[in-house]
Amino acid sequence: LDQGEYIDQATGSVTDNLLYGAILAVFVLLIFLRSARATLIVALAIPISLMFAIVLIYLSGITLNIVSLGGLALGIGMLVDNSIVVMENIFRMKKLGYSNKDAAIQGTTQVGGAIIASTITTIAVFIPIIFIEGFIKEIFMQMALTIAFSLTASLLIALTVVPAISSKILKESSEKAEVNLTIREPKYKVLYGKIIKGALRFKYIILVVVVVLFLGSVGLSVTRG
Repeated sequence: LDQGEYIDQATGSVTDNLLYGAILAVFVLLIFLRSARATLIVALAIPISLMFAIVLIYLSGITLNIVSLGGLALGIGMLVDNSIVVMENIFRMKKLGYSNKDAAIQGTTQVGGAIIASTITTIAVFIPIIFIEGFIKEIFMQMALTIAFSLTASLLIALTVVPAISSKILKESSEKAEVNLTIREPKYKVLYGKIIKGALRFKYIILVVVVVLFLGSVGLSVTRG
């Protein structure tokens, strides 16, 4: 009985799904960013982050199995989140008239704290897995560590590699852009702005509603029918 064939088939399937997920992520980025160079920068962050994550996986003693590869597959979509935030802010700084170098520095600095906090909170979700015992811990611990390593790698790449590449390959503006306040904003942006203003105006009511919904969801989750 050769169980290696089944193992090869299972790991190969997960690897294929990981590759397809990366390709789909790049395709979606191209649709929304509408810039081949910006998409290329973010796309480069995916394999670099994966290689960095695999190094951390190796150093931690985790083998590449179905569970760890599944963790990488789950984290493939989150690998580009930080890079997209940094890339978008760099674009915004360029529209304000900054050079590529200044836009990369200022754009990354402005959102650095936000993406660090976001990544830490996502990783913190997996902390309770440490207290699980038995065979289940062996399975979920590997997946949790793999996702944590992936997110850590994506954060470091977003703060270093993405702005460095952006300062070199993005098109340099021939003249400083000016903010035109008379440009008509799309309807969805206008609607979104009104919703945000209304939420900030009645922030205490919003907070109370959120707390009530949270407590209600907790109560429903522990209630046994």
